[in-house]
Amino acid sequence: MDIAQFLRIIGKNLLLLIAIPLLLAIVVFYFTRNQDKVYESEAVIYTGITTGYSIESTAQHPTDFFSVSAQYDNLINLINSRQTIVETAIMLLAQDLSLEEYNAQYISNENLDKLRKETPKRVKDLVVKYGKAGIQRQKEEQIRSLEKELRNLEKEIQSRTRRGDVPQGYNYQQSETTAAYTGLSKDTPLYQSDQIVSSDVRQQSATYQPVYHTVKAGETLLTISQKYGISLNKLREINNFGSQPLRAGQQVLIEQTTAQAPVSTSFVDPTDPTMMDENLYADSSLEDVLYDNPEYSMLDDESYTAPTTPAPSQSSTSRAATVIMEDDLYDGMLEKDPVIPRGVLESDFKKTIQNLTNYYNSSDTNYIYGLLHYGSDKHYSIKAIKTLQIYRINNSDLVRLVYLSDDPGICQQTLKIIAHVFVKNYKLLKESQTDMVVDYFRRQVDSADRVLKLSEDKLLIFNRKNNIINYQEQTKYIAAQKEDLDVYYQNEQVRMAQSSAALRELETKLTRRDSIYLKSDVINQRRKEYADVNEKILINELSEDYDRRVGNEISLLRHRSDVLRDEIKLYVDQLYLYSHSTQGVPIARMLDEWLKNALSYEEAKASLVVLARRKLEFIKTYQRFAPLGAMLKRIEREMTIAEQTYLELLRSLNLAKMRQQNLQMATNIRLVDAPYFPLQPNPSKAKYLVVAAAMIGFLLVLFIILLLEYFDASLRKPEKVSEQIGLKLAGAYPYLGANIRLRDSVFISNRLIEMIIQNIKRHIHQGSVFTPSKPHVVLFFSTQESVGKTYLISKIANKLRTYGEKTLTLNYDNGQGKVDNDDFNLSYSYPVKENFSEVKNLKELIDSHILRRDNYGYDYILIEIPAIIYHSFPMDLVQQVDAAVLVVKANNSWSKADAGALDIIKDLTKEPPIVILNEADDYAIQEMISGVKMQKTDSPLHKLKNLATLPGRIKIEVKEN
Repeated sequence: MDIAQFLRIIGKNLLLLIAIPLLLAIVVFYFTRNQDKVYESEAVIYTGITTGYSIESTAQHPTDFFSVSAQYDNLINLINSRQTIVETAIMLLAQDLSLEEYNAQYISNENLDKLRKETPKRVKDLVVKYGKAGIQRQKEEQIRSLEKELRNLEKEIQSRTRRGDVPQGYNYQQSETTAAYTGLSKDTPLYQSDQIVSSDVRQQSATYQPVYHTVKAGETLLTISQKYGISLNKLREINNFGSQPLRAGQQVLIEQTTAQAPVSTSFVDPTDPTMMDENLYADSSLEDVLYDNPEYSMLDDESYTAPTTPAPSQSSTSRAATVIMEDDLYDGMLEKDPVIPRGVLESDFKKTIQNLTNYYNSSDTNYIYGLLHYGSDKHYSIKAIKTLQIYRINNSDLVRLVYLSDDPGICQQTLKIIAHVFVKNYKLLKESQTDMVVDYFRRQVDSADRVLKLSEDKLLIFNRKNNIINYQEQTKYIAAQKEDLDVYYQNEQVRMAQSSAALRELETKLTRRDSIYLKSDVINQRRKEYADVNEKILINELSEDYDRRVGNEISLLRHRSDVLRDEIKLYVDQLYLYSHSTQGVPIARMLDEWLKNALSYEEAKASLVVLARRKLEFIKTYQRFAPLGAMLKRIEREMTIAEQTYLELLRSLNLAKMRQQNLQMATNIRLVDAPYFPLQPNPSKAKYLVVAAAMIGFLLVLFIILLLEYFDASLRKPEKVSEQIGLKLAGAYPYLGANIRLRDSVFISNRLIEMIIQNIKRHIHQGSVFTPSKPHVVLFFSTQESVGKTYLISKIANKLRTYGEKTLTLNYDNGQGKVDNDDFNLSYSYPVKENFSEVKNLKELIDSHILRRDNYGYDYILIEIPAIIYHSFPMDLVQQVDAAVLVVKANNSWSKADAGALDIIKDLTKEPPIVILNEADDYAIQEMISGVKMQKTDSPLHKLKNLATLPGRIKIEVKEN
């Protein structure tokens, strides 16, 4: 498609391209003319995920893009989570229901009235005010109204009694009526007698100067009544206070002091009921202020009377009451919480939220659940709050929240609440992640500590039971002692053997007489005793290291051993008087040697006995210490494992605590840019929507037109005719209806017919080898019905006749009889018989008597046959024609059936047929006749009809490959 064709399509459908976008723009403007105003507010939250300081910030940790992205995704999804949205909606609902009156900072007057009207009473009763729910407040309000009526009745009785207007007996009746009405007996005093003012004082002229007190932040009626010594009921009565709380800066009427004339000295009680009738009531319909004493409620102290303290003087009272502390007033105006409205106690607000939450969770059919889930509320539904826009500001740690609403107060408060709820939930989520880990490791550390203590106690009991101080040192010492004992034992064996051998040698050398002396009982006894003493000495010497008391006994035994040695020596010396031995050795010398060896033998013998016992003790010690080592190693191994487990768990606990503290520092999420109150609504998008609707309508219509043009399978374009049919184009002819006027129509029509005739003649002469003889037979056929063959044949025949060519047109009879205007010399209608396909020549086609005798003098015979798809045709006659012309209609499509029928004709004719495009579009005619502009002047009705039927006249065909 070129530019010219595109512009031609635009111009052809210009009315459609203008009308539909204009209609869409009008429709959009109509539906958006009363569009709600949209207010926008935003908040910025600092997350500190990447650049925030924490315990781990001192370490060099690379920033992981995916982990940071995951954290921001978690953060954004947490804001959009159902729990956060539900908490926000409930808190917003509680905030608006807690308002006493309209406040644009929270909600508009229209939306507040709508909320109160649509909210059922059972939901309103869930709102807590001054520590009481709706039902309790309603009951107390009824009690208060009754008490007010009672006080008014008391005042009326008092006033009438003082004026003396009540006759005798009236007091009793009035009291009786009061008792019947209020439940009070007639003996109950309605006022104190000391409050009656003397008549002379009342008659004096006086000027009333009211005393006011300016309410400070945190003050209540109770504290004011206690300050001035006035009854709480009277203070409420003279100011006409209801259930509404006080606000900072409000003027409260305390009393009306009287500036009397100088002659009067009487005292007037400030609580005189007669003066209360003339009080100036303060306007209490102002903004509420928070109470600092939420446990106290004015409703609980209707009968409270302040302590009777002396009334302050007029001057001091006036000064104290009229001085306004600006700092206290300013502090009272500050909000304690950005979410809790002014005049609402924090405890009441929390209870209200809890009541609404419990009611919401009670079922899925209650009002609040339906408001949040099922309804389409613009302020409190989850669908509305989920329109919150959340995105990260560039690559910073800041997250921007943007919210749109039709109420500026709700827009700001929703952002405040959702930021508050999100920060709370995010911190709870982060803390809960580490709390479970810390609790787990704390339990494991406690368990490991108990196991370690059990192992240490087990080791202590084992050492205490087996007398183990240091097992390694003890075993080394025992092994060394065993070595020394073995060496000592071997030495004693050697010495005993030496002494025994020496004794035997000496005894052989001594005489029998000497032997008798030697074997004397005294010496033997001394020797035996000496051996016993030496044995005891050795035993005690081994025990001397363990017991110091054995030393004295060893000294005595050594002394006895020395005594025995001396006695034995004495007895031996006495035997020295005897002569020498048989070998000539002096007996004294031999006796000395014998004595020495005998003593050595006895000592060695005694030592071996003791050492043998000691060796047995060492064997027992080894038997006891051998298994103790394995048992001690097992206990120490268990204790080591328990200690390592304890230390590792303790280290993990410290790491978990550090991680917990790190998360607490890292989750320092705070609101850096609080939501602002939008003063102006966003610019309306209605004009943009109108323009967008017009543009979309224009582009949509243009797209549909181009799409239909692209898939148009009709033969409107001349080049498409040649391409699809595969035949040369002989010419085209426009559509000229009775209601269409075409400029230069005669010229254009004649020129197109001339071009068709030229192409037919050229086709006849180019297809023949020899010069064709007359008459030239031209066959006009079509594949479809009503394509305009007859009209074109008449035009061609008339044009040929103007050239002086004798032309005969043969048209078929449609079965309704002969045509009345048949001129057998110019045109003839032949009947279509049953054997029409068997016709071999023109004589069989028409009656022979009709043709002129010189019929072969015709220059052209133009034959028209019925549509070849729906009727049979004479094939022999088709083979004889000089030229075949296919007539197609521009708004018809070319199908496979058309192509199949054409192939039969092509097989029969001498040359391929040529084609004429009938009812061609204007641009096709302009392409064929250069310089001619097709300007049709259609009637408006016809143009509208063509525009409406354009989609129906466009045929779309999907090509099959």
